[in-house]
Amino acid sequence: MTHYFLEPVLALCSDRSILAMDNPRMPGPDVWFSDNYIAQFGLTGISFDFFINWISGGLDREVWLKRPINPAAIHDWGLLQDQDIIRALRNDNKFRRLVNFAGKNFCTASAIIFDDLQDWSHESAGLIYAHWPKDASSGQGLRIRRITRAEIEETIRAKSGGAITIGNKGLFYGTSRLECAMSKTNALWPGDADLVLCDNQSLEPIAILEFKKHTQNSKLYFANQCLSNYYPRPDGRKYDRLALLSHQLVPGKQIPVFALYYSTDPTELSVLVEQVKGMAGSLQGAEITRIAIDPTKLAQGLGALVSFILSRAHQNTGGAPLAPLSN
Repeated sequence: MTHYFLEPVLALCSDRSILAMDNPRMPGPDVWFSDNYIAQFGLTGISFDFFINWISGGLDREVWLKRPINPAAIHDWGLLQDQDIIRALRNDNKFRRLVNFAGKNFCTASAIIFDDLQDWSHESAGLIYAHWPKDASSGQGLRIRRITRAEIEETIRAKSGGAITIGNKGLFYGTSRLECAMSKTNALWPGDADLVLCDNQSLEPIAILEFKKHTQNSKLYFANQCLSNYYPRPDGRKYDRLALLSHQLVPGKQIPVFALYYSTDPTELSVLVEQVKGMAGSLQGAEITRIAIDPTKLAQGLGALVSFILSRAHQNTGGAPLAPLSN
């Protein structure tokens, strides 16, 4: 199958050839919560970018997915026609799943398609804004707009309740050259939900997961990782936005939020799990639990990690924990 889009990659903004460090002995979250693995628990995982209006504190009901094009599959970005985009999105399982998730959770979804090799210093640099209908099985109702960087900045400011910045230096690491460039403007790219664990049939959200990587050159010991190291400073806005998402995504229900800490240090073979509790502006971390991830017994460790999160999530919502499905 032709892959029309590339997955965003976390890399140094100043040199995109330098990728973020990983633990050479332990896989990362993309393996822990891969659909192939969590399907045995009746789960699927959804990731997306989302907006909080920082004036009202309200969640914008449109979620975004960055879709940088694959130059090997799309040879001439400038000649893309609407039917080309429709065909590519129909074959994009990740976006189709987000559309289904959005439709069942009172939201809508848009794909932000772009060639990340273009010069983002120019406000005339282009993107494609594709808004999909709630029914992902049909392309009917799909709205496609070709916009400039200046226009998407205007959209971001409108959805964020005004200008939003992180300082003149911008991001150190980013998932695209676009995101890195916009981090130096007053239209910061919206934050993301690293992963929303959902029932794979109903797509009902069960837990919101935030992954926090500890690096070997950190001044903090891995064992001392906890929310208070980052909240309310320097990452207050990140955690407040997750809290607002947890309270507003599903009307009448609060979705539990968990921070998962892991290390690039090859001697640290475990994940620290901390539930984030409270309201935006006054969040607190609960007791931290260490889950060992032995590379020689990977399935056992990952099973314990998923089962623990499910157990804690269902304690908060009053449901019954999901067990692995029988073959």
